[in-house]
Amino acid sequence: MSGRTLLFAPAIRPDRVAKAQTSGADMVCVDLEDAVPPPDKAKARATILEILAAPRTPGVRLGVRINAIRSAWGAADAATLADSAAEPDFVMIPKPSHAEDVAIVGEILGGAAPLWPLIESGRALARAADILSAPGVEGVLFGAADYAADVGAEIAWEPLLTARGIIAAAAGAVGVVAMDSPYFDVEDDAGLSEATRRARALGFTARACIHPRQVPVVAGVLAPNEAEIAHAHRVLAAFDAAQGGAALLDGKLVEAPLVRAAKRVLAAAGAR
Repeated sequence: MSGRTLLFAPAIRPDRVAKAQTSGADMVCVDLEDAVPPPDKAKARATILEILAAPRTPGVRLGVRINAIRSAWGAADAATLADSAAEPDFVMIPKPSHAEDVAIVGEILGGAAPLWPLIESGRALARAADILSAPGVEGVLFGAADYAADVGAEIAWEPLLTARGIIAAAAGAVGVVAMDSPYFDVEDDAGLSEATRRARALGFTARACIHPRQVPVVAGVLAPNEAEIAHAHRVLAAFDAAQGGAALLDGKLVEAPLVRAAKRVLAAAGAR
């Protein structure tokens, strides 16, 4: 099962990985890619095995972001995980261009871990549905910074709105989790809250974080509030009272799509 919040931590800093697991994040991703400079790649690859073998915080999923599988670093990352007793709870796959890139990682790992491809290029966005349909995919992360650099867009809400919409639609179509890109200003809690609210409205149910202070903000926005939970219960009660037919609630028509939305709210809230 996935979660609402993910916090990245560099593989070359086991101390930060340990702290990340106590941050309140549902998922912690140990990064072998962007957070590790080229001279430290081999060291990070060895360190990740020690991190995965160490005791873990109960209730927190611990995963790994490898390097791009079409690179020598990424191939070595995947082979190292496959040849060891390491058991990550998930594996993130950066820069896939085709569904085959994801399938290759799955084959190397023997299907041992759920896969999370990142959509972070124009080519990947155009093939998002195929990439997310690859075997073993549990969720998708939007790599906003890399995507913006690839297509020449500004890293802002409006220029990236179309990409987010396509990713959310593709994730919904194949039934995987849509996770939004990190918000890069770690001191702007108000901006993070608003951007997360907008992402949730599009269909994203999770968000990656780059600093522990972002975790409670994201979790608070993505979790259904009491009013939403109460309204969902009322929608289902009205629909049940109509014995599966159309019903009116507060002057608004209640039909099957609204019932599905209400069930999603209650599922996200733990059926309270």
